[in-house]
Amino acid sequence: MTRVRLTIAYDGTDFRGLAPNPDVRTVVGTLQPVLEAVLGPIEEIHMSGRTDAGVHAREQVLSFDTDAELDPVRLTKSINSRLGTEIVATDLRVASDPGFHARFSAQGRSYRYTVFNHPYPMPFNSRTEWWVKDQLDLEAMNAACPAIIGEHDFSSFCRRPKQGDREQPHSLVRRVDVARWTELTDDSGHRRLRFEIGGSAFCHQMVRSITGTHVAVGSGKLPAESVANILAAQDRNAAPSPAPPHGLTLWSVTY
Repeated sequence: MTRVRLTIAYDGTDFRGLAPNPDVRTVVGTLQPVLEAVLGPIEEIHMSGRTDAGVHAREQVLSFDTDAELDPVRLTKSINSRLGTEIVATDLRVASDPGFHARFSAQGRSYRYTVFNHPYPMPFNSRTEWWVKDQLDLEAMNAACPAIIGEHDFSSFCRRPKQGDREQPHSLVRRVDVARWTELTDDSGHRRLRFEIGGSAFCHQMVRSITGTHVAVGSGKLPAESVANILAAQDRNAAPSPAPPHGLTLWSVTY
């Protein structure tokens, strides 16, 4: 058997998440029959990290085993010819380490969240940006970032795993290495705020919850120093509602 490392990008708008799920359309649920049409049966596909319904990925890494002969260039073309533009195979290779695992071999993951901060929405990027009409204070949002840097129990920002869910550890301690907001303004004066966050791993809804809290800070609903108190509370009810999924993209995975 050969261990394959496959990188894909996808628009998650019309998928009910990444992982296979009976009776609903998911990214891997759509991709696996395409892979098997070319390679034959695949017992299991491992993912670098799950994404929720509506969340996108620029670089999602998968791993699986196959006994088929591999021509990576031909295979990538064959896969993409069978898929629509919602899912694209961007890199396929034989893993250099036969023990490579998309999830457990990963050393870090980074995400980007985009807020379209303008008085009226724009339709062209509405699938990948959260429209917030009220002016947001970028300085305040960046002042809220240092509190989450480092290793913490992120219970206040995570949806707690169900009992017996073997895919997620019950500990919600995570390490965040970088968190920052930047402003992007195009030639038409349209203002976008981009949140970049990177760390070892993230629990369910963590990035969206942090983003929602930072936007509440930017809109003046919360002071920046309240983020440290929310984190310390270790209580999901202490944080504002998560940002909507469609503004979030899994940006990269490091090994």
